[in-house]
Order: sequence, then C-alpha cells, then structure tokens
Amino acid sequence: MRAVVPVDTGRIGFADVDDVRPGADEMVIEVAAFSINRGETFQLERPQDGWRPGKDIAGRVIEAAPDGPPVGTRVVAHLPHSGWAERVTAPATQVAVLPDTISFAQAAALPLAGLTALRLLRTAGSVIGRRILLTGASGGVGHYFTELAAGAGACVTAVVSSPARGEQLLELGAQDLVYDVGDAPGPYDLVFESVGGESLPVALSKLVPGGDLIWFGEVSRQPVTLDFFDFFTAPEAARIRHFHYVHGRDDEDLATLVRLVASGRLHPELGRVEDWSRTDAVLDDLRERRIRGNAVLTLHEEEAAPMDPKTVVTRYVEAVAAGDLPTIRAGFAPDVVWTYPGDLPLSGDWKGREMVVDEFLGAAAGNLFAPGTPVTIKLVNVIADGEQVFAEWIAQATARAGGAYDNKCGGVFTVRDGLIVAVREYLDTDHARRVLFPAESMP
Repeated sequence: MRAVVPVDTGRIGFADVDDVRPGADEMVIEVAAFSINRGETFQLERPQDGWRPGKDIAGRVIEAAPDGPPVGTRVVAHLPHSGWAERVTAPATQVAVLPDTISFAQAAALPLAGLTALRLLRTAGSVIGRRILLTGASGGVGHYFTELAAGAGACVTAVVSSPARGEQLLELGAQDLVYDVGDAPGPYDLVFESVGGESLPVALSKLVPGGDLIWFGEVSRQPVTLDFFDFFTAPEAARIRHFHYVHGRDDEDLATLVRLVASGRLHPELGRVEDWSRTDAVLDDLRERRIRGNAVLTLHEEEAAPMDPKTVVTRYVEAVAAGDLPTIRAGFAPDVVWTYPGDLPLSGDWKGREMVVDEFLGAAAGNLFAPGTPVTIKLVNVIADGEQVFAEWIAQATARAGGAYDNKCGGVFTVRDGLIVAVREYLDTDHARRVLFPAESMP
C-alpha cells in the first residue's frame, strides 16, 4: 500500500510499504482523510527509525474488530503514528463512529486538537464566569478551546498575531482579542499557555493571586526563563501546571467531539483541504504559519450525504434564534440570494453569502434594534416539498427607536446539496415600517 514516509530532514515522500495486519483486537480502516498537526512537523525534523507520521484520520472500516463497529462504518480515529497511509489499524478504544452529517475532512480535523481542547477544559474544572487568557489562540487547539470554553460560560481573551487570525474566534465566543500577550488587560483566573519563550512569564504576570497557569505547549520552541521574585508581584502564590493531552479515553472523548459537531456546538475550521499528493507543500505552508485552523489531506474523500432540505432550514432558523453565527454562515451557498419584500431600506435582493450574513442579517438588520437587547426568534412551522421549504417564525425585539417589534414572518427557502441557495421572505412590512423605520412611515 502507499504511505507517506520521512525521506530527509523535515521532508516527506511516498513509498510502497507493507500492508497493515490487524492484531486480535484491531480493525482495519481505509483512510479517506488525515490532518497534519504542528507537532508532527517537529517530529519530521528528527524522525525515529521506522516511524511514519499520522495521528488523526477518518475513513471507513473494511475489516472489523471483535468489539468494534461493523464493516462499512464511517469512523474517526486517533492513532499513535502511521496514519498518513491508504489503510491503518486501530483498536476500538481509539475510534468513534461518524454520522453521515459530518464529512471525513471535518472529522479528520478533530482528534488531536479537539482532544487537547476538551481535556484542557476538564483539567481546569468549572470555567463558568471565569476570566481566561489563551495564548497561541489561532491554531486548531485554540479554535476548539475558545468555542468550548465560551460555550461553558467563560470570558476568553485570545492572543493572536493579527486581526485576520482572530476574527473567527470572536464569532466563536471570544470576548476580547489582543495581538501581544503584554497588552492583555488582566487579571485572569486562568491562563492557558502554549507559546513558551518570553510569552509564558508575561502571561504568568497576568494572573490573579493564587491563579493557575496551565502550560500545554511551546510552539515558539524557545525555552522559558522564570524569576522566583516575580511571583511576589501580581501572581503571588500562582501555580504552573504541566498538561499532557494523552490522559483520557480516546473513544469516549472522540464520541463527545463528534456529538458536539453534529449538534452544531463545535465547528471544525478547515484552513486548507488538499489531495494528499500535496502533503509536502501543505507541510511547508503549515511551518510558515500560512494556514489558519486545520490542514487536511484527502485520499478519496467520500462526502457526507447532505442534510435533507427541511433539516437544513430548521437548523438554520434555530441557529438564528441561538445567535450561532458559524452555523448560520455554514448553512448558505456562496452565491445565495435573499429577497426581502416591500419598499423599505432593507428591501430588494441581497446576493452572496458574505452580503447576506455580514450586511443584511448582520450590520443592516442589527442596527434596527436597541443595543444590548435580545432579538427573540420562535420557529412555528416548517413544511418541505423537495428542495422547496416554507418556514414560519415569530420575531420579537425592541426597536432602536424604542417601539416593540412583534412580527410574523415566513420564508420560502430553496435548498440544494445541503445548502440554502435562495430565500424569499414575507412579513408584515407595514408593521416593520412603523416600528423599525418610523421616519419612512406615512403621516
């Protein structure tokens, strides 16, 4: 079978290697996609004899284990090594079953980064209401950690290198972004540090007295120097805790990550998806930090079956009600057209996913309501006929001018291949004019 192998310092090639032979408790998985982790780029610089890279894979079971899922099951797995190949072996304790709604590329991006983020939160304990500083936040771990921590009620300040790298972290729930750890306002109850070098002592100084710094990486590859007397300033009695992600049941924790993705509560960020023939080039881009999020390589990607149109629309309206911007954005085709009725300032055709999400649903509509007040969306009914879906909902809010907005709305959605391609919205435009646009109302 074909596999990726190290051939020189930091470089890889393709080779024919012995086909896998499962042990008594192992299954054989045909690999559809794998992801690259930054740690693997470091290992490739000094590969051990006989070692091949590859921890995170997704694919289909072609030979079952005694206590594992049957042949044909779609799975995600976290392996110790050798995953960048056509086939791999794994015990059931390293595998979780995938629903059809999650693609192999999404699943391959989950294991190492997702397990690390999940177990970091578990190490920290309850984070609800706690102030958290996260360094090196723009990578895969930071992406998952921010969404999980914010979802659990934490106030997260993320340290990133640029606004572009932090934009999506704000969508996922980060409260603040800073571009240098020294600019983080603090103090923080918890610091999660993954940069090392000069970053760790500065991050440590941001802790409350008795706070915890959890050290889970050193991507700068620079050693840390600490001064004992610094602990008598802001972080007096602070604790530094070393973290290693390996502690936990892989199968159980992978199943948790899969469940969170399937329910729309966790969103893999696929920064790059390429055919595995491009592995060497993707490795270079990852080393040079030209990829934000996860890098995934596909062998023979089998796309997950798209959700049926009724489910797509139901999930979209529920995401609007929850303020779940990543799910909202993911529900639209790139060339979606949203038609708003009447002759109001919002009326007309809004074309393209960015215009619909960022301008129409975001800035334009958001400016109509009183700042800091909720917009309540209640789904009333959904009826589907092929790719056409009619949804009815009630929208309630306080208008910027102070009036009570209470409108019954409907939309005819056209859904193709699991994405919304067109929407024709209907509502009481007279009510909208009087409450949202009082200056437009007739005397």
